[in-house]
Amino acid sequence: MVIISFSSSITSLASLLPPGEVAALRQIGKTLNEDSRISLNLGDRCESGKNVTITRYPPTRGMNSMNSTISCNCSIGDDKFCHITSFELKDYDLSGRLPPDLANLPYVEKIDFTRNYLYGTIPVEWASMKNLHFISLTANRLSGYIPGYLGNFTSLTYLSLESNQFSGVVPPELGKLARLDTLILSSNKLVGTLPEALAQITDLGDFRVSDNNLNGTVPEFIGSWTQLRRLGLCATGLQGPIPRAIFLLEKLNDLRITDTPGPEFPLPNVQNKMDYLVLRNINLNGTIPEEAWSVETTLDLTFNKLVGELPRDTILREFTFLSGNMLTGTVPESFIHNNQYL
Repeated sequence: MVIISFSSSITSLASLLPPGEVAALRQIGKTLNEDSRISLNLGDRCESGKNVTITRYPPTRGMNSMNSTISCNCSIGDDKFCHITSFELKDYDLSGRLPPDLANLPYVEKIDFTRNYLYGTIPVEWASMKNLHFISLTANRLSGYIPGYLGNFTSLTYLSLESNQFSGVVPPELGKLARLDTLILSSNKLVGTLPEALAQITDLGDFRVSDNNLNGTVPEFIGSWTQLRRLGLCATGLQGPIPRAIFLLEKLNDLRITDTPGPEFPLPNVQNKMDYLVLRNINLNGTIPEEAWSVETTLDLTFNKLVGELPRDTILREFTFLSGNMLTGTVPESFIHNNQYL
């Protein structure tokens, strides 16, 4: 039996949670743990700016004690109660469903159930949580279609559904999430094309949809996301060519596109110094442009049709992968002496 207890030594009236939130916590504990492998005991007190104490027995090997917090704020609302503002239970082996009763914690801004065994789908009730801006459900067993009513979660800035068992298409309703900065849909069973409605998320900074079963071509609208910092399109099922506008995005510093069949095309000049440039097996031809050698951490251009020689005066960064091409000439001494992962 694993016991997780939530308790607090605070005794002042100001530290009390309102009865509605206490009742919600009780039901949340039951929903998260349907098979009773874990006991969740949730207290009725917390201290503003601090976390409810969480103890687990026996401890899980390698568990980071900072992974799970239930945070409170006692200075919000027009009552004398404290209110829960963040609900995080990561790496806790929870095997139930996502709890609809989280909607009865109206001040919650963040929900994080990363790396559990939760199944089912996302409760429609969460759409009523007007302060909710962060949802991470990474690495669970959620399934079915990604619900279109996620488009009603209008305050969201972060949404990760990575590493689940979602199927069906990417719902066009996600385009309603105008405030979204991060959208991660990788490692599911998604099919169909990326909907044009996603182009409406003009401030998107991080988009990852790798390891799915999509079809169609890499959409042109990705090149219109001027705030994009990170893009992951690895083994998506999409086909090339890769729109040139993607390489011209000025804030992009992490670009990873792999296993994308299509017509041959030359690698364009990138507009800014990147930390990661991974373009593996996407039918690149021609020579490697000079700007590509300035990548800070990882340059991966493997399994393309690149030709030409390696520049003699370039000092490579940490990881450089060039195999599976048609390069010629000799390997400069500077490459060998300054790069241990060539």
